[in-house]
Amino acid sequence: MAANNASVKKFFENSDLTPAQARKIVAQGLDGADYGELFQQISKTESISKSKRMYQNVNLGSGASGFGFRVGLGEAVGYSLSDVFNKQALEGAVKRARQVLGTNGGNPANLAQKASYSSAPTKLYNNDDPMAGMTIEEKIKAIDEIEAFAYALSPNVTNVSVNYSATSKNVHIINAKGKSMVDSTPSASLYISISVKDADGKTESGAALVGGRAVCTDVLNRSAWEDKAKSALKIAETLLIADDAPSGTMDIVMAPGWGAVLLHEAVGHGLEGDFNRRGISVYSGKVGQVVASPEVTIIDQGDMPDERGSIHFDDEGAPSQKNVLIENGVLKGYMQDRQNAMLMGVAPTGNGRRQSYRDMPMPRMTNTYFANGTHDPADIIKSVKDGLYISDMGGGQVDITSGKFNMNATLAWRIRDGKICEPVKGATLVGDGLTVLKDINMIGNDLKIERSAGSCGKNGQSVIVSCGQPTIKVSNMTVGGSQSNTPKP
Repeated sequence: MAANNASVKKFFENSDLTPAQARKIVAQGLDGADYGELFQQISKTESISKSKRMYQNVNLGSGASGFGFRVGLGEAVGYSLSDVFNKQALEGAVKRARQVLGTNGGNPANLAQKASYSSAPTKLYNNDDPMAGMTIEEKIKAIDEIEAFAYALSPNVTNVSVNYSATSKNVHIINAKGKSMVDSTPSASLYISISVKDADGKTESGAALVGGRAVCTDVLNRSAWEDKAKSALKIAETLLIADDAPSGTMDIVMAPGWGAVLLHEAVGHGLEGDFNRRGISVYSGKVGQVVASPEVTIIDQGDMPDERGSIHFDDEGAPSQKNVLIENGVLKGYMQDRQNAMLMGVAPTGNGRRQSYRDMPMPRMTNTYFANGTHDPADIIKSVKDGLYISDMGGGQVDITSGKFNMNATLAWRIRDGKICEPVKGATLVGDGLTVLKDINMIGNDLKIERSAGSCGKNGQSVIVSCGQPTIKVSNMTVGGSQSNTPKP
């Protein structure tokens, strides 16, 4: 949010700098540059994990603080960082970063135009400390309660794992116009995994998550986790009786919500500006062209209230916004940070993100989703003669430049004559993003954004994101499984 004296003050504690002095040094350091900023961070994390009735980890608050100064001319970037924030450290960082660029000057118009972020964004989430509100003893007691509840759900439960974590990331950005911006992004999550064994000794596990832009009291409250624990057990018990998945080419229906991890991996990365500027994405040079079926509209939107991937502004100071990437099948644009936007002659989109002050920003997703369609989800199921309903997606492998992927379905169900029938496991979805987008022929009206899960890795950096979708039907998708897709008599 737009900074005030109180919000900025904590970043200057134990420093010989004043905010005004810091702004002056940054402005001098960015003189003649195309883009750049000071990025300052104070973060704290805690985590507790328990498995096999023993505490495996109790981290009561590790933290990281420091700053990075970036200055750029075209593709050339100077970046210097320090764990200490004082006048000497900041002036030294500016000097080192400028030395990388030499004496060449940039275009001041670029700096002024790309840095003119003056409006304060609407408040999207509370800035509360996610670790406050419960003592460590109360948190441990809550984890013990979750574990006991899960074991009591069934005599077939053989193990319960509970993992809690919370992070507070406070950032202060001084942009090229000397404007200070401050935000605190809270996150908290609770992961519950339950393993079960049947009479033949076969074991399976199911898991569920609670979390998002939340605090510890949100995720450790019984009303938040009780149904999630039951869901984890139900998944494990279903997997015990599930048949092996069929293989072959068939229609796929994907459940709303987390199934959009396929969109994130197989399509989303290919729509990031850096890959397209370098011409290594399958979407490079295709703005204005049809790249998907007319049913498909894809949006990345960082300004959605209370969603996991939401941010008030990106890690360069650009306000988050709604970016329509594909509209009715037509590619409209890419997700951009300031460097790639300038080099491509377009405006930044609020997608310049970094893991910490030790990293430089690059184009990243926020909340990425398929927009609602017009179909009733029940009608989508009825339209399938023989196929699969994917209720939960797992991990996989993706070539982000080509969009080719193979991803695992944690749990799926056979669709026979328009009805969801028996569960199956071990299904692998194989294909490429461009083909999938063109083979989507029905999209439901039940959009769901996944709030509990989503972290994205790119070039060694991880950031919190989210994804979502309505019920979606993809025709003629390749499925890898251990059974041939021979219709039952």
